[in-house]
Amino acid sequence: MAIVWPTELDVDMYVAAGREVVVPRPDCPRCRQPMSFWGWYERDVRVSAEVIHRLSVRRARCCERTHALLPGFLTWGRLDAVEVIGSAVETMCAGTGMRRVAEGLSLAHTTVRDWRRRFARRAELLAVGFSRFCVAVGDLAPRLFGRPEAVAVGAVRSAWVAARRRFGDGVGGLWRLANAVVGGHLLSPNMDPPWAAR
Repeated sequence: MAIVWPTELDVDMYVAAGREVVVPRPDCPRCRQPMSFWGWYERDVRVSAEVIHRLSVRRARCCERTHALLPGFLTWGRLDAVEVIGSAVETMCAGTGMRRVAEGLSLAHTTVRDWRRRFARRAELLAVGFSRFCVAVGDLAPRLFGRPEAVAVGAVRSAWVAARRRFGDGVGGLWRLANAVVGGHLLSPNMDPPWAAR
């Protein structure tokens, strides 16, 4: 399981901090009590074709379960930073071909194709969830139309605008907010997003 925590740190700052990075202690998703920190694990994050960083991710434990405490730029089960993935998906949904996007990022087209396919499979679920998010923060549900992937991107953007209107600039970037809302599972096979239980 994963819990995404918002941070203003970029990848370089996080890596430089190492295990001295200050990670907020979250409440348990099940019992709502403060969780105990439970060590670290190492993982890579790719910010460009030439730059891959190794970083430490904090873990927390409660109710006999452990959770990875992912900084806002990490997604569950993906090597690339969420801003890279999100902007690529957004560009493809606007009509740019996946091979052209892959070439622009200097990544294998199979990687970019997988992002597009996974996003397309989850598009309806994401569109509904982010529309519900808009209402939950006191905004109107967006009026969206088009292909499911384009509707999902529109719902993500509407949620970001609604969150900024309600909470200000502190909500962070578009894809970091989206990643936090879905608990790091923007492109994962998890079909039980956090909002489904509420």
